[in-house]
Amino acid sequence: MTVIMDGSVIYFCRFSFLGIVFSWLASFLTQQPFLGIPKSIFYIDSTLFSERVVIPFLRICGFEVSKLDFKLLDIKDENGELLRARIPRNDLFEIENEVVGSDAYKSLYHESWQKDRVKGYIKKGLFFAPLKSTDSIAQFVFIIEVVAWHMRSHEYAKSVLIMGNRPWFGVFRDYAAERGIDLYKMKFSGRFSFDKSYLRSILIKYPRLYGILRKFKYGQTWVKSSIRKSAVPKLYIEGRGDLSLINDGYNSDFFWHLNSEFPRKYILYNHCSKQEEEYFKSHGIQSVAEGSVDYEICYKKPKLCKDRRFIDEYRAIGDILSSYNFQKNFFGSFFKTHSVKVFLSWFKFSNSHMAVADAINENGGVLAVWQMAFDGYMNIESRISADIYFCFSKFSQKIDKQLGSDIKYNIVTGYPKDYVGPLLREEAIRVREKLKSNGAEKIVFAIDENSNDDERWHSGHGLQRENYSHILEKVLVTPWLGVIFKPKSPRNLRKRLGSVADLLAEAEKTGRCFVYEGMGKYTSSVPPVLAGLSADVCIHGHLGAGTAALECAFEGLPTLLIDSEGYLNSKLYELPEGKVVFKDWPETIDAVMEHFQTPGGVSGFGDWSSILDELDPFRDGKAAYRMGTYLHWLIQGFEKGMEREEIMYETAEKYKKQWGADKVLSTLK
Repeated sequence: MTVIMDGSVIYFCRFSFLGIVFSWLASFLTQQPFLGIPKSIFYIDSTLFSERVVIPFLRICGFEVSKLDFKLLDIKDENGELLRARIPRNDLFEIENEVVGSDAYKSLYHESWQKDRVKGYIKKGLFFAPLKSTDSIAQFVFIIEVVAWHMRSHEYAKSVLIMGNRPWFGVFRDYAAERGIDLYKMKFSGRFSFDKSYLRSILIKYPRLYGILRKFKYGQTWVKSSIRKSAVPKLYIEGRGDLSLINDGYNSDFFWHLNSEFPRKYILYNHCSKQEEEYFKSHGIQSVAEGSVDYEICYKKPKLCKDRRFIDEYRAIGDILSSYNFQKNFFGSFFKTHSVKVFLSWFKFSNSHMAVADAINENGGVLAVWQMAFDGYMNIESRISADIYFCFSKFSQKIDKQLGSDIKYNIVTGYPKDYVGPLLREEAIRVREKLKSNGAEKIVFAIDENSNDDERWHSGHGLQRENYSHILEKVLVTPWLGVIFKPKSPRNLRKRLGSVADLLAEAEKTGRCFVYEGMGKYTSSVPPVLAGLSADVCIHGHLGAGTAALECAFEGLPTLLIDSEGYLNSKLYELPEGKVVFKDWPETIDAVMEHFQTPGGVSGFGDWSSILDELDPFRDGKAAYRMGTYLHWLIQGFEKGMEREEIMYETAEKYKKQWGADKVLSTLK
């Protein structure tokens, strides 16, 4: 156990008076000294009582107590790679190997984990959670790196970091020790959490109670058996809230249907209001209230062995297994009620799709996932387990193989939204002509991302303000320059921009600035390429999230990337620096102005041709057609009463024959 000597530097993840008292008492009872007299005390968060009483008292007594000031964008390794990128790309894989190889994991392991996707669900459950989540391993590791960064900047050779207890604490102690940090366990954090996620974690242990409360929440009644008896095999969509059934190029959860011959009678969607229900009904789509079931299925819960030495680990895995069992039972009931044979989703980032896959497999169906975002590097959150995965290219399949994804049929379709350009060109020209009529001879499209208030766990509003302020300032002093914005989340854009919103309003008054503000249920309904087609050059302010830029590049538009964050291991770094990849906005704007003022433009400026074939081998505008046709072949097999394995095999063979054997890949060993 750590002994902290006089003169030490101490970091608290959460400064809590009760936590210190309990830890001090525990160390006294075990005769393992906890604290001496520290030279400096730093903390990341604190309880309200500590903030207002304890910390001021310690300062009066002569202690140096400071809140650790840091921003996510500042925390980079010695190579300049953003730790937010490196941790899920590298560190979490190493920690996962340590966890799986530990005595705790081996002692708790039960043979029932070998069935279906249980083991994969457990592993991803342990390692998935957003960085901002206090329960996530990613945040735990990131805090260790923050302390290491702070130590380097102040030339501290050694320090002590006191954090809340968590399973496999010894693994993280070793990780911290490599960075000169003694990691110590806080016995009591002083944190009482009664948020929605906490309540859900309690309720999923009692599925019937959860089901009753859920029905009260949505005002649901039991589904009539007649729906079940008359149902044809259904494809259920887990969508993104883009409900449009008009093929106008705007975002739609039905894009694959709108661009293929997939019949609407096979589609099932969930509605969240009477208005949505009527909309779907008028377009020939069957929809149901969220979670409506008739059958109640109860699958046997996977077990785990118990070892009193590893009580924290036992509870962690037990909670994950409860979640797995709840999700499998819930979706199994839903699929059987509505005769769902194909579940189509885009969301691969948590472990929930694995339980859904097992549920639909038990129902004789298949789980299909389509690649929504470009993955330019390995990220543990992107590991998936599915029957079918519609991906962009062989490069995407290569990433999945490195991740250890378990995919039976990996189907290369190309970029799924490559059909939208011709549908949007006329609207894009109208916007372009509007800006030109006000003097804009050259137009830039600036691509942003969403942002968050707390810059410790997110890139924050500051970086998004840079995506607007630099180009707006240039537009205001350059009468022949225009700019177009297509915010990822337009609903609260101007609030997030702060004072930069005034700059935006001033630029809009010139008539040379336009903002696409169309909003879907959750994010913008406007595809990036619409704004791109209105512009001469597209600039994405986030190389680490390059899907919007890729969409524009596929359309043949000059497209630039700014990597002010540090995603150095992205595939996109194969593009030429100084012509496509830049480090900041001032450097980028200087290059754009040079390009605009050079007769014929700078050669190779914004040119992605060197890697486009590798990222989409088709580029023919038919990716959505291929995906919809593949899904249609699957559902036809189910309508004929064929078995799922036979259906998947025959469908894959059809696809090979039409599009090439190299377009059907697998990560199965």
